Amino acid sequence: MEKLIRGSDVADSVSAEGKTPFCEFVVIVKKGHAECGDSAFAYTDSDKFIAAVLDGVSGEPGAPMASADAASAILEHLKSVSAPSEPAIKEALTKAHLAIRIGATTATLLHMSKDGSFIVASIGDSPAYGMDEKGKLSLEIPVSRVVKDNDSILKYFYYRNYVTSVLGAQNDLDLRIRSGKLKKGEVLILASDGVSDNLFVKVKKGYVADSSGIDDLGRIIGKLRSPKAINGRLMSVVEARIGGGKIEEPGRMLVPKEDDIAIVAVRRI
Repeated sequence: MEKLIRGSDVADSVSAEGKTPFCEFVVIVKKGHAECGDSAFAYTDSDKFIAAVLDGVSGEPGAPMASADAASAILEHLKSVSAPSEPAIKEALTKAHLAIRIGATTATLLHMSKDGSFIVASIGDSPAYGMDEKGKLSLEIPVSRVVKDNDSILKYFYYRNYVTSVLGAQNDLDLRIRSGKLKKGEVLILASDGVSDNLFVKVKKGYVADSSGIDDLGRIIGKLRSPKAINGRLMSVVEARIGGGKIEEPGRMLVPKEDDIAIVAVRRI
């Protein structure tokens, strides 16, 4: 199965789902801006699963085209690569960088073999979350932003849209890579910041203590394990939050942001 969702083709939302002998997955892109800058894809065959979410840089011309160009280049390269490897990931992202005609985009991608061995890589601030068989969540790799944990609340929310590295721009590519092995029942979630920026962050004495949002994400997902159920719950909660206002509670804060949303959730079976 192969599904490439180009942001420029998304009028409202586009999704796809699939199941193989070794995994089940769902991919969705939903428009939040006048033009959808998010793109995503999922591909699977008898040996592997590959997927990515890409978030075209808002406010710059060509955001939808940039994310779509990069997504297509990554997909075309990796679907011919049987086993996950760091050189293959780097080559795919280099091809994506060169394929962008206008604009810039983040990219977070996954390449997983049928035995669960995987590499997840990211340029920009689209997070990758992992969930073990007991439901414990973690941020797989840190995002590339000018703000981070321990920054003041005011600074964090004012500058959170600024990333330190993107594909298609004249800057050094700050590539974050993690490898591992997904066990049966474990889940990986790739998401654009339309999800992560609509999660509660932990705060303490005027500073951001934990910006990952994993505690809030855990509350939202609860006991859900199927990718379809996880995506459905996430979309429902995030859409409701975007329509609301800032919420301050003891130890945590939410400052919602209107944005496009892209999610890929995959579970090893």
